[in-house]
Amino acid sequence: MKSQIQSIGELHLNGTINSYAQIFFSQDRWYAVILLTVSMLDYRLGLGGLTAVVLTNLMAHLLGFSKEKIRTGLYGFNAVFIGISMVYKFHVNPALFVLFFFSVILGFMLTIWFETLLSKYKVPILTLPFVFTLFVVDLSFKTFTHIQPILPFDRFTIVLAEQMKVPWYNAVHFFDNTEIPQMLYFYLKTMASIFFTDSILVGVIVVIALLFHSRIKSTVAFLGFFFAFVTSKMMGVDIQQLTQNLAGVNYIFWGMAIGSFFIIPNAYSYLLVVGLTPVLFLCYTGIENLILSMGLSLYTLSFSLLSILVLFILRQRSLNRFFVFPYIQYYNPEKTVYKNVNYMQRFGQETLFKIQLPFLDKWTVSQGYDGAITHLGAWGKALDFVITDEEGSTCFGRCAQKDDFYCYNKPVLAPADGYVYTISNIAGDNEINQVDTRKNWGNTIIINHLNGLYTQISHLKKDSFKVRTGDFVTKGTVVAACGNSGRSPEPHLHFQVQLTPEIGAATHPYPIGYFFEKAKGKQVLRIGEVPQENSTAWNVVASGLLLDAFEAKPGKLLRVKYNGEDFLWPVATDAYNKTYIYCRKTKSMAYLENDGTMFYFTDFEGKKSSPLYLFYRSCFKLLLSCEKEIPVKDFVPLTKEHPTGTRWIQDLLAPFVIFTRIKYRSELIEVDNMHFPEKVVYLTQTNTVSFHFKNRRKETSVTVLKNSIEIHFQNEKLCSDWA
Repeated sequence: MKSQIQSIGELHLNGTINSYAQIFFSQDRWYAVILLTVSMLDYRLGLGGLTAVVLTNLMAHLLGFSKEKIRTGLYGFNAVFIGISMVYKFHVNPALFVLFFFSVILGFMLTIWFETLLSKYKVPILTLPFVFTLFVVDLSFKTFTHIQPILPFDRFTIVLAEQMKVPWYNAVHFFDNTEIPQMLYFYLKTMASIFFTDSILVGVIVVIALLFHSRIKSTVAFLGFFFAFVTSKMMGVDIQQLTQNLAGVNYIFWGMAIGSFFIIPNAYSYLLVVGLTPVLFLCYTGIENLILSMGLSLYTLSFSLLSILVLFILRQRSLNRFFVFPYIQYYNPEKTVYKNVNYMQRFGQETLFKIQLPFLDKWTVSQGYDGAITHLGAWGKALDFVITDEEGSTCFGRCAQKDDFYCYNKPVLAPADGYVYTISNIAGDNEINQVDTRKNWGNTIIINHLNGLYTQISHLKKDSFKVRTGDFVTKGTVVAACGNSGRSPEPHLHFQVQLTPEIGAATHPYPIGYFFEKAKGKQVLRIGEVPQENSTAWNVVASGLLLDAFEAKPGKLLRVKYNGEDFLWPVATDAYNKTYIYCRKTKSMAYLENDGTMFYFTDFEGKKSSPLYLFYRSCFKLLLSCEKEIPVKDFVPLTKEHPTGTRWIQDLLAPFVIFTRIKYRSELIEVDNMHFPEKVVYLTQTNTVSFHFKNRRKETSVTVLKNSIEIHFQNEKLCSDWA
């Protein structure tokens, strides 16, 4: 019972704090505390906002609504505005308590309704519940004789006198008469008006806190307001209006929403903010004039409507160009940019479905893509393979018989998992230098890997098939043997990827997941590429020791000893079936993949000081093969490490250019037995490079034994055992 009460208390505490953070599209707790504190500088307004948030979250909890949305403040941030504005507009008396309570209820109901209505279009509700709640209040309060509105005269006499009794009033308004540039003056006033105050100091606190919270968010917030200010000047509008009834707040929220939150910040999102700010100005002015006669104020309606309209339009695109929506919302634009850039660097050109070469050992590409012999036109993206000796010959002896050729009768493998779609076993093997043009493709197998992705392997040996039509085959399964059937003057293997299941269908360019290639005497690892003509290629063979060591199945525990302290790192999967290692002590998560050839981390969330982060950084990407001195390179996301003094500059420029990189490299340097290893040692490095200057270099050795993985830093040792 005690733990349940504690859990409920924690839920509502987090929900209350995050409701304030959500005003600025954030989940940052310290920033939320600052905003809550700032709202309390006028205690009347602050208590109104806080009371509304607590009531809203309590209603959501009692009625059984999403605890996650309560915790993140999605139900409460509109309530902040409702509560503050109610106390700002009316004198506090018993009648107001009743109106206040039912206004909060109405705001919550509108939140649920708008959320349900707009969720199917994948657009946010923004401040619509607050605006429409205030519309209802503004239209109805004149009927209630016990509700006393605060008139402009009252605000400068009665309310002001009451506020001046507060000890900190003079401090809060100390800078109000300071001479500062007009643009900055109104920007600070507008920032303060978010909490219905006109204190320059409040504006300064909010602006500085926002700057520390996010450089990108600060930039686009200022851009939105700056162009609204310029537009007001050009159109001859009274600048004072920007600080009244949240008018100027529309442009600040607009900049943050479109420039840094709902769209991944880049040059185009900035241009969108700048280009459509005059449109937002036009919308605000037009709608304000329309409803003014009704005694209503527009508040933040124009920002919400235009943002929803823009996001709705962008959702209708068939191609996600220029304006990219974040796949995961981190509530931090810098992190969003860095992780998106890193993802595109690492996986942007990568195919989700990896295929391998359809043979064992080393084969030579006798004809590559767009080859001059038969790989022409629509059938150009195909590969022919043969086996050659050190002299480059494809056969031995007189080369007069099929058996004289090295590749003849060699096993042919399934390049990936799939179902056998078609087998053609109708052609006999040709004699050398003879071809069968009537049965052009010879004996062929077509495998359906995904609906719409097929591979065709042709010129196979008659009656050599080991599978039947409809069989499910796994990657590496022997399906047949290399032959000399069809249009084949000498034994070779024809391989192509296609999008339809017919034998001889048009080819489709598609990369091989991983393979080694020897070209010009040098052995290199290829990832997501196509073997080149005349090069020798072979599959990467994973080591059983390495596969077992880095096989992170849900339910396993990674036992870690670091600095004399023991850790238990469970392996689990999230709602999206993504595997991660979890450190309970630091509440850190390292997401990973093991595709049978490469072990690599895809993301990290948590504390840089966590031992799990050291494991993540050291084993960021490892080739699970016993081939020595094969460098594997990658980039670590720029979210945890920046060179000293460059972070703010990089944050400001991140939407346009990334001048800092964290380069990663791993290489196997020691193996005790190539075929049955019991000890494998990697050397890994991370280099932080800024403006092409190397700032820091960290080296780690990763020793993999039969039952353990040992991570050695310069003067540190991290030992981990898989259980």
